[in-house]
Amino acid sequence: MQRKSSNSESHSEAIARISKDDVGSRARGGVVWSIFQIAGRHIISIATTALLARILSPGDYGLVGMVATLTALLLVFSDMGLSWATVQRDQLTRIQVSNLFWVNIVAGGALWGVCALLAPVVSDFYRQPDLIAITTVMGASFLLSGIAVQPIALMQRQMRYKEIATMEVFSLLAGAGAGIASAIAGYGYWALVVQALVVQVARGAIAMPRSGLGVMAPRSGVNTASLLSFGGLIAINGLLIYLARNFDSVLIGRWWGSEALGHYNRAYFLMMLPSMLATGVLTRLMVPSLAAFQDDHDRFGAAYRRAVALVAFVGCPMAAGLALTAEEAVRLVYGEKWVSVAPMVVWLSIAGVTQPIYNTTGWLFTAAGKAKAYLLLTVMNAVVLVIGFFVAVSHGVLAVSAVYGVLMGVVLLGPSLWWAHKCVSIKLSETVKQLRPVFLCLVVMICAVMVVDWSLDLGELDWSLRLLVKVLVGVFFYAVCAHNFLPVSLKSEIFGLFGKKNSGHELSV
Repeated sequence: MQRKSSNSESHSEAIARISKDDVGSRARGGVVWSIFQIAGRHIISIATTALLARILSPGDYGLVGMVATLTALLLVFSDMGLSWATVQRDQLTRIQVSNLFWVNIVAGGALWGVCALLAPVVSDFYRQPDLIAITTVMGASFLLSGIAVQPIALMQRQMRYKEIATMEVFSLLAGAGAGIASAIAGYGYWALVVQALVVQVARGAIAMPRSGLGVMAPRSGVNTASLLSFGGLIAINGLLIYLARNFDSVLIGRWWGSEALGHYNRAYFLMMLPSMLATGVLTRLMVPSLAAFQDDHDRFGAAYRRAVALVAFVGCPMAAGLALTAEEAVRLVYGEKWVSVAPMVVWLSIAGVTQPIYNTTGWLFTAAGKAKAYLLLTVMNAVVLVIGFFVAVSHGVLAVSAVYGVLMGVVLLGPSLWWAHKCVSIKLSETVKQLRPVFLCLVVMICAVMVVDWSLDLGELDWSLRLLVKVLVGVFFYAVCAHNFLPVSLKSEIFGLFGKKNSGHELSV
């Protein structure tokens, strides 16, 4: 009887949140470690890509890209949104998390099986026999990633940002080392497969013991169903977003082949960097921060406007700078043989400039609990994108790049912002007013760099020196404009981001 009571207590043991008194300091420290993690991820990714692109061929990237379109789609189901369920649920027990762990494991194993079953279909679709083996082996990433979902979610719940950041960076380094070694050894596209799998192995191996997750036998009657329901809604929305934003890769691979897809994927990778850098730091912090003010529209709106202005200040000029230095940036990152990617980067960067702002609409819907409204927006935007890709693909890869850039960067931005603001009852006009000084600085920077670029065309200057000159001119003019035109509140937010206080703004959690 005593043993039975002990087991019952273990099952029902609550997983406490961090003390409310420590939340602010952990969140501020989380900003620093999130920056470290994101910067480390992209530095490692760019450096690894720069090395591998000089060893591997565009066709190698294209083959793995064809499989990645499927595996990234199925990866949505591997997580099943259950990491968010663990992070956000107020009352949580160890048996509930253990049940979710087994759900993620079963889902990962099942998706590996799906990959093996679909491998011949993928091969026939793209008319590439090698894809059968690649798809089957890459499917193992689902099981490996499923192992790490709940351990990492527990660490996020406890706001252990330093440990998460160091774990993620180490895992990426391990994968990069394995991939580069495989490429040098002459394994071709298998080097990219090895790189992806080693990253997942390292994440699981580190996260499991450090998280303190005690895995138990699955048990019913502990209210796991509500967690699965919540996670399912998150997963469905993520699935639709993925489908819409990757349908272009599917069409390009099917219509134009692996080499064209390899070029497009490398252009898309560069375009997404500014947005991921700008929004990645604040996403984990802003959703819970905004949720605390969801019943106070004034404070909710004020907190959001300060955050979106900060995101725009960081992300928009990076994306615009990428477009203005597209040819030089491609030469620097990928090498001479990838120069044809540059025009794609220019078109895609139209979306890249506004992507940091667009991504913050997800904060609004999530924090305010407007899941259905978020799903409706995702469906509408997905339909528009899919139609655009269908129309453009027969005209070539550059046409697809142009359609994506114009639709995501211009056509869908306004309606999406309007709908998000309407659903959470805050004024879009106030957000536009807050963003106006940032865009003024952006326009001045763009004009200055374009003038310098035109002047450099009159002489013969090495591409690396052209890149340096344009970057310095852009940074100088943007900084001068920011000093003169940005409001004091935004300047305080930017320069106080790493301090113990953030000028009393709600950006501080």
